[in-house]
Amino acid sequence: MFYTIITILLIFISFIIFLPKFKSATEQYSLGINFILTLIATLVGVLLAISITNYESDRKEKQDVIKLLNSAITTVETCQEYSEELLKYFNNLPDSDNLKQEFYVKNPLPYPTYLDTLLMQSIVSKNLSGSALSELNELLINLKRSRQKDASSYLIVLSQTLKVLSLEVAFQNHEMTEHQLNGQLDNIGKTAGTIDTDKK
Repeated sequence: MFYTIITILLIFISFIIFLPKFKSATEQYSLGINFILTLIATLVGVLLAISITNYESDRKEKQDVIKLLNSAITTVETCQEYSEELLKYFNNLPDSDNLKQEFYVKNPLPYPTYLDTLLMQSIVSKNLSGSALSELNELLINLKRSRQKDASSYLIVLSQTLKVLSLEVAFQNHEMTEHQLNGQLDNIGKTAGTIDTDKK
């Protein structure tokens, strides 16, 4: 943005030189003015090149972040599906079955460790919306807590995590405004807070 403003300013100065009001001065100092115009043209070219490079770099970063978020969605979905199968199997066991006592000790619910790695990457923390980053960090804490205590709550938190990731992808793709994103995340945050209170 800064380079764009400077470029526009330089172009504006160039146009001023050619105003009829400055015609006599232009003719009198033509050599110096030609040098200045050449210098301005060079600077404009350099600044435009920098602006385009920065724009392309930012766009590529956004695309990379979206790819990482989609990978995170796949990871969480896999954990969710496997956890659902474990819970289904557990619920079908008779209460008298000894397997039920230490079922989740021997068959731990899968945790999406990729999310921890994702949030530690500078490209993600730099480009992710602040509200989504905060929400995901909170959900990771809830995932670790609920995983050790209650499979049903764990599945709910996984579902919330999926929702946050999907909303952030939509935001990165300019499918929603930051205001709309924050409104949706607030609803998820309220639900997450209720689950956390229930566990206490």
